[in-house]
Amino acid sequence: MLRTSKTILSFLSALAIMLFISVVAFSQGMSVLQNQNFHPKIQQLNQNHVTDIDKKITTLFFLDYEIVHNNNAYFAVIGRDDSGNISAVKIKDIFTEVIMFSNIPLLLIVLLAFIVPYYINAKASRKINRSLRQVNEETEKLIDVFNIELAPIQLQDPIAKLNQALIEINKSVAEHLKSNEISIFQDKLTGLADRHAYLKHLQNELDDAQKFNKRQALLFIDLDGFKQVNDSFGHSFGDEVLIQVAQRLTTVVRNHGLSKTSNNANLELNLSRLGGDEFSIFIENITSDEAIIEVATNILQEIERDFVLGNKVIKIGASIGIAVYPDSAANPNALLQMADVAMYRAKTDGRGIFRVYSPEMGSKIRRYHYLLEEMRLAIASQNFKLSFQPIVKVNDFSIDYFECLIRWHHPVEGNISPAEFIPIAEESNLILELGNWILFEACRQMSAWYNAGMNKVRISINISGVQLKHLDLHQLLMDTLEKVDLPTTAILLEITESCFIDASEKVINNLQRLRDDGVLIAIDDFGTGFSSLSTLANLPVDVIKIDKLFIDQANINPKYQKILNSISDLGKQLDLKIVAEGVETASQFELVKNLGIHCVQGYLIARPETSHHVGANVISKNLNQLAQTGTSVCLPSEQ
Repeated sequence: MLRTSKTILSFLSALAIMLFISVVAFSQGMSVLQNQNFHPKIQQLNQNHVTDIDKKITTLFFLDYEIVHNNNAYFAVIGRDDSGNISAVKIKDIFTEVIMFSNIPLLLIVLLAFIVPYYINAKASRKINRSLRQVNEETEKLIDVFNIELAPIQLQDPIAKLNQALIEINKSVAEHLKSNEISIFQDKLTGLADRHAYLKHLQNELDDAQKFNKRQALLFIDLDGFKQVNDSFGHSFGDEVLIQVAQRLTTVVRNHGLSKTSNNANLELNLSRLGGDEFSIFIENITSDEAIIEVATNILQEIERDFVLGNKVIKIGASIGIAVYPDSAANPNALLQMADVAMYRAKTDGRGIFRVYSPEMGSKIRRYHYLLEEMRLAIASQNFKLSFQPIVKVNDFSIDYFECLIRWHHPVEGNISPAEFIPIAEESNLILELGNWILFEACRQMSAWYNAGMNKVRISINISGVQLKHLDLHQLLMDTLEKVDLPTTAILLEITESCFIDASEKVINNLQRLRDDGVLIAIDDFGTGFSSLSTLANLPVDVIKIDKLFIDQANINPKYQKILNSISDLGKQLDLKIVAEGVETASQFELVKNLGIHCVQGYLIARPETSHHVGANVISKNLNQLAQTGTSVCLPSEQ
């Protein structure tokens, strides 16, 4: 349409120019003839034999000359005489005889005026058409790359085709950008924003909050009991739970008006799966602290609802940590870390609750990382030491076994309690390296005592749940005993009751293999892990160590004494050895003795001592008895 309009306009312009040139040329020709009265083309006409042309017509063609008609020819009047004769020239002769020879430069200019623009325009058109062909060729390549099918169009105009192709390519590019954003920034399992996209969004939001002085909040959500679901039903089952959790959290975000989506992928930016069973929700503008609490409470309620998967009903919970900008932190990573710290406090305080970050929690996490790094250095420089505490038989105070205990004397802080550093070692998996060192050193020391004649005594080594999960304990122990030349009958492994609750079939089988080879297995801190009696009946266990809590309360609360009596009877029925921990007074000793408990451990008998002290005071002073019985005695200290 545009091209047609340009053609018509060009045609009209050419006509106007030709008319203008004709009028000018005609006027010049008439001027020449008027100055040359005897020009051969001038004719004399009788006025009676000509017809005047209407003046309006001549005016229409911008002619100031009189035009007459005679014998099928038109004449331009040059002049009239008194007798009525007319001097005139045929208009045809004016153009052919006069103008052609008297206005050659003008005609050349006219000719060039038409030819040069035409040539330039034709050359430009060829160049444009060539460029259009190249652009269309490249466009067709893009169409092939994006696998686009163009709808047929009636016009074959290259510009129209290019326009159609570009429209379709733009659509495909937009879809590709959306797909690419989803691929890069979306969690593949749940469809939520991943950690990278979430942190990028947080940075933008915190920058905005700083400009407009807004308070914002971040909720760190960790599922309680999800590990047991994975271990019991498999990862595919656990994945389905995570998908349902994501759907419920999405509902919470929308119901509380917290939703914000990306432009391209329509991805929810204020909700993310950070990894594993960890999620996070961001609140852009806090209207009140109560609003945060309302969101956190709603999340806990949603997660606590039953998860129905096939014919199974699953119950889990969640612990939530909350960090507030700018009170808790001023950048995305720090805000996430502080919310993580608060979440761990929620787990410590009982799970299924939420906690808001406070500076006191921050000092705790700093202490955590400080001790973690110091432990790494201590392991590398072998700054840990072992102490040994004897467990004696109630009837004659002969030593049944020694429990080896880890000690850490820090060069700056002095003695650091195992109650503080062991949980950090377990959480960071540093217990694997530390536990290997403890196992080897304990076996090496016991080998020395065994060779000295103490061949009826065992060494007791505490095993962490982390070690049970990640190590082939049977192979590790066998390799260690071979290195130090010690029999399996000299080893007792202590495992806390809580570790047995979550123990897999593989772990149980591993422990049974150790028992078959002569190693004894003890349940440590019995009574605090809430294990069922049916579980106890199926465990590969030889020794039950009653937690110190029951010994402390037995002479105060009769119910604890009855529980101790039941445990003692249970041991007899199941052929298990019963050990009472934390015996510190003579009255406690008499109580456990009267209950029929086999062995005792505690400060009443002896405190944990170095291997040198054990060698000097337990072995060297009782060489005769050691030679006869393969053990020694450790009498109660004076009260």
